[in-house]
Amino acid sequence: MKIERVQLVVHDGKPEAVHLRTELESYLTERGVTVVDADAPEMDLVVSLGGDGTMLRAARSAHAADAPLLGVNLGILGYLSEVDPAHARSALDGIFNGDFEIEERMMLRATTSSGGHNVSEVGLNEALVERSGGHRLVRLTVKIGGESLAAFNADGVIVATPTGSTAYALSAGGPIVSPRAECLILVPVSAHMIFSRPFVLGADEALEVTVEGDGQEAALSMDGAGGFPLAPGTPVSIQRDPRPLRLVRVGGPGFVERLRAKLDLPV
Repeated sequence: MKIERVQLVVHDGKPEAVHLRTELESYLTERGVTVVDADAPEMDLVVSLGGDGTMLRAARSAHAADAPLLGVNLGILGYLSEVDPAHARSALDGIFNGDFEIEERMMLRATTSSGGHNVSEVGLNEALVERSGGHRLVRLTVKIGGESLAAFNADGVIVATPTGSTAYALSAGGPIVSPRAECLILVPVSAHMIFSRPFVLGADEALEVTVEGDGQEAALSMDGAGGFPLAPGTPVSIQRDPRPLRLVRVGGPGFVERLRAKLDLPV
């Protein structure tokens, strides 16, 4: 893989991330690589410098450019990031030398209409349709493949990827799923009904979530960003995006080891 243009996505609120950006910009320039901004028409590699939130933002940029993504963890959890700051330069050395692997991760796409405008957004972790305004609950009807599943009186519903199973979906009671699995996870959030278990669905099943009830307010967000308002009766279509995200692996700990360490599981 020839690398001539690299984008650095940085958590500007972390001084150590800003310092590392300066260091990596000098390193890349010395190698004849151009550091580009988010509006660049083309890029060969995206590098995230921050925590999981920064990684999710970088994932959208990398996916849009169909560029591989390397995560450098300067956050607390770091489920998604591949290397720590001390090994960022050596990880880039490995990439330039071809010593790396690409791991594909499923992406979601949600489409709807908001305020007369069409909305189509992608996310790596999850799509969330949730209550907004002063409503205590929102009534959401869910269809899978055109068939009605249920109407949930809840704070919201999450549709997560396997990657997102360790994020909001986990705290809402969803299962932990290997990122190598091919599936979608539907998780009701604080549902006021007898049956409110999570559902594991096929990767190619399309979901439709609709806000029901006059005067109810809800919003759609992807990976915690957005907050697009949804009027009652507005359907949101959520499905697997045909193109996955390409994550760079350079030999760091795998999913199971990283999960065990982050959750402090006994062995």
